[in-house]
Amino acid sequence: MFKPAALSLALALSLLAAAPALAESTARVKGGDIPVYAGPGYNYATIGNLPDGTEVTLEYCTRNGVWCQVTDTGWVLASYLVGAAAKLEVTPPTFQGW
Repeated sequence: MFKPAALSLALALSLLAAAPALAESTARVKGGDIPVYAGPGYNYATIGNLPDGTEVTLEYCTRNGVWCQVTDTGWVLASYLVGAAAKLEVTPPTFQGW
């Protein structure tokens, strides 16, 4: 006997298994050792720096594209990051940052 509910569940599970994993948004630091800030702006404290060539994972970038939040690190000037596609990918249209 045909069970539509069982078929629907099997189809849903197979689609979930076939879906690609979400890729992390990564970028690379360019331009020397860059300062890392506690927030998206020069008025925040400098909390460290990232060496040239470091690959980083991005959490958010501000809507104006000036600052990006590096996962588990802090905020850096986006102009020091190579990977514009990554910067756009992590900037949700509803993000209210600068």
